[in-house]
Amino acid sequence: MKEAVRRFKETVEIKSSLFKRLRSHRYFSAIVLAGSVLIVSCFHVWQRVKVYDLVMDVAILKKENKQLHNTLKKINSDISILTLTSRIENYAKDTLGLKSITIDRLFTLEHKGYGNSNQDEFDKMLSAIKRVSDFMPVITENEIRADELQIIKVDSSLAGRTD
Repeated sequence: MKEAVRRFKETVEIKSSLFKRLRSHRYFSAIVLAGSVLIVSCFHVWQRVKVYDLVMDVAILKKENKQLHNTLKKINSDISILTLTSRIENYAKDTLGLKSITIDRLFTLEHKGYGNSNQDEFDKMLSAIKRVSDFMPVITENEIRADELQIIKVDSSLAGRTD
């Protein structure tokens, strides 16, 4: 009978799950604690490496942005130098063989836009009146009193001007 009980215990131990057997081991809690510390430390190191990579990327992008800004300044200065009228006139005289003209022979060509090319005279007059009215003094109804002459204060800030 003892033999049968022993075999029964062995078969029960074999059939019990691996996790239950490991959990009942006396070093299980120490191994779990050491494993969790190892996992947390690995995660911390990985996070610091990622942050360092991002800092390096930001530094590279700042440097590239500064270079692009400097390039933009150089290009703008080159454009301003190349568009000087004196340079264009000298180039036209020397390279192209063109001659200077007098003011009476000078014509200015204006490009009429497609939008308001059919604007009639009434619209032109209305827009002119609106432009003039922007600079007119503003008097509210509260400032108007009967039988009283008031000095009109001209304030350009009321019309939106800052000069």
